[in-house]
Amino acid sequence: MSLHKKVRFHALYDNKQFCGIVYFAEGDATVYLAYLAISKKLRGRGYGTDILKVLENEFSDKQIVIDIEPVIREAQNYKQRISRLNFYEGNGFHRTHQMLKDDAGECETLTTGKKFDRAGFIKTLKQMSFGFYQFKVEK
Repeated sequence: MSLHKKVRFHALYDNKQFCGIVYFAEGDATVYLAYLAISKKLRGRGYGTDILKVLENEFSDKQIVIDIEPVIREAQNYKQRISRLNFYEGNGFHRTHQMLKDDAGECETLTTGKKFDRAGFIKTLKQMSFGFYQFKVEK
């Protein structure tokens, strides 16, 4: 999918030090942030926040949507899920109360948009995958 002209995959560096990766798809009204990963040894230094600011500035006219594992107390990685949610909420994202469901399971969607543009998100996912990705977005 990264060969699609509206899908971007970047390695992130601070000078010559590898910091992480970002993978996202741009749609008409939505940017879907499919993956943001910062090197474990560099987390907490602001790199993730900086990347989100760059995306917000570059796509200020579009909602940015991410999906995260649902925050469920019974989950083995509950603390990690809370930490991830807090990170994104601290960077301007809010919960949409919509779930992205596919064969692998379900994830909660978050957005920077004032109102979640569900149709725009679905359109971006379909464009990104050339229509091959089978999913549902629902409450």
